Amino acid sequence: MKINLDPNGMCLTKDKKKLDLKEALKITGVKAAVCFKDGDITPQMIREMESDEQLIKRGINTILSDHTSPSEQVSVSLEITGIPKILCMILNNEHEYAADERSIRYTIIKENAAISKEEVALYYKWLNIFINILNSKYYDFFQKFNQGKTEEATIKKTNNAIKKIAQENARYLITLFVPTTLTYTVPLAQINKICVYMQRVIDNPLNEFEESLIPYLQEFISELKDLDVVITNQKIAKLKIINVPDNDDYFYHNNKKIDLSLFAKRNKFSALGKEIEVGYNISYNFSLTISALAEIQRHRTAYCESSYPSNTNFKVYTPILIREYKKLSEEWFKDVMSLKQFYPQAQLLDVNICAPLKNIINFIGKERACDRALLEVQDAFTNQLIPQIYEELVWN
Repeated sequence: MKINLDPNGMCLTKDKKKLDLKEALKITGVKAAVCFKDGDITPQMIREMESDEQLIKRGINTILSDHTSPSEQVSVSLEITGIPKILCMILNNEHEYAADERSIRYTIIKENAAISKEEVALYYKWLNIFINILNSKYYDFFQKFNQGKTEEATIKKTNNAIKKIAQENARYLITLFVPTTLTYTVPLAQINKICVYMQRVIDNPLNEFEESLIPYLQEFISELKDLDVVITNQKIAKLKIINVPDNDDYFYHNNKKIDLSLFAKRNKFSALGKEIEVGYNISYNFSLTISALAEIQRHRTAYCESSYPSNTNFKVYTPILIREYKKLSEEWFKDVMSLKQFYPQAQLLDVNICAPLKNIINFIGKERACDRALLEVQDAFTNQLIPQIYEELVWN
């Protein structure tokens, strides 16, 4: 994994390679003064009236007092290569961010440190099977919506569309640790808090799956420390503005003992496994793959959490394209089970989503029922969630 700061981002050092902590804290100090400084003042007046040291000190003190909204106005824009898919999902579940992530459906799959040769072989085996099914049953459908200026262009566009759907389904065989590329812009306070939440998993993993995450979480935090994005006591001590211990402890604290939001086992108020609630607010439980959960959470209009089952409770998602073929479905199940030690994306998770009804209908349901969405998610919303919500609201 390699993390760089976007050279066009905020508060960079002259070489644009690290965060300029002084500049970030000065901005924080200005924003904080707007909240509570006496008198009829404006941000520009604060900049003109106060020294850099006054602004930085106020910025530091807001963090110490857990008044972190001023440092949320400083954004950090990260360019991350080689990041595991599951780590993208951990970040994308925390809501305060903007992200663009390279889809695995567009990624060339090849053997590497994260992807085994067994996964690669089965991926291409099933990629060809899905292409053959789509060509034989749905070619005319794809051709209708992929008209080009010439017959040759139409054939090319149609074949590309079919290949994308085939890749979308074949990627279920690949580990959720598959490396990808993510650009991620997040408030300075938020990324520091996320690292503190990650540290809680590192210090106390609750199951085998969390243990498997530890090396990636450690690497992520280490990269951000090297960029001065993670603020430590040592970095504050070097400013010589307030007295703090000269150590590598996080400067942001977690006094409320918050955990990463993706993991239901870390939430004592989790609705996972509870009765479905339908009203102006919705709490709904699914069995979904990690791929489907990733697509839902990216809307940031629902709160998602999941529980990753153990290998003794391993359940397999069968793509809709092959469900009518008994032998293929059995072969798919066998192939996925042979990969279970690699955490394939075809494994079904227990998933809960909570959101206002308007968000479910307007921002998730309508968009996730379109032909650009993952077919699994289209099915889940069109044939499960929305009909059940409708029935509950009609009869209750």
